[in-house]
Amino acid sequence: MNGAMFNSLARFVDKNYPQVSFSDLCQSASLKTNVFAELTWYPDKDFTKMMQALSEQTETELSMLWRDFGQETFTYFADIFGDYMGGIKNFGDLITAVNRIHHDIKHDGLGTPPRLEFRKASPDQFEIRYSSDRKLDDFFLGMLEGATKHFQNDVKILGRKQRGKLIVSIRVKESETVAV
Repeated sequence: MNGAMFNSLARFVDKNYPQVSFSDLCQSASLKTNVFAELTWYPDKDFTKMMQALSEQTETELSMLWRDFGQETFTYFADIFGDYMGGIKNFGDLITAVNRIHHDIKHDGLGTPPRLEFRKASPDQFEIRYSSDRKLDDFFLGMLEGATKHFQNDVKILGRKQRGKLIVSIRVKESETVAV
């Protein structure tokens, strides 16, 4: 997991759960540090343990916690990865950029990003098929929700499972074109 995720979690905890200490979450996950470099990769299991500990400490359902965290993480990633976000003006532009970002991560040997397949279902609707060994479906849905808020799009997201993949059907305003 990228260090940016850990830093985003620290911000998320500080903002939404002031009664919880990020340092304590790190200790709960048996980590030796609570400082993470943005572009350094850390074991996925460490992050999963921290999210589980946060769920237990806040008595928040884990799937909702992942989704809420995803919403806020999109905004954080848009800020710290500004070089990717420069030309992105709407939700449709984002779709193209996500594949470029994931290609770069995989090409640079930095990790195994989720697999995203895009299909235009109608002039105002497209589908994203999401699959990942990490099983972060709720986080992905939250990221999509965060993106729609960020771009102030009128987007309806409907998620459903099909043969182990999350398929998200996204309806956008007719005036917005989506290149897939």
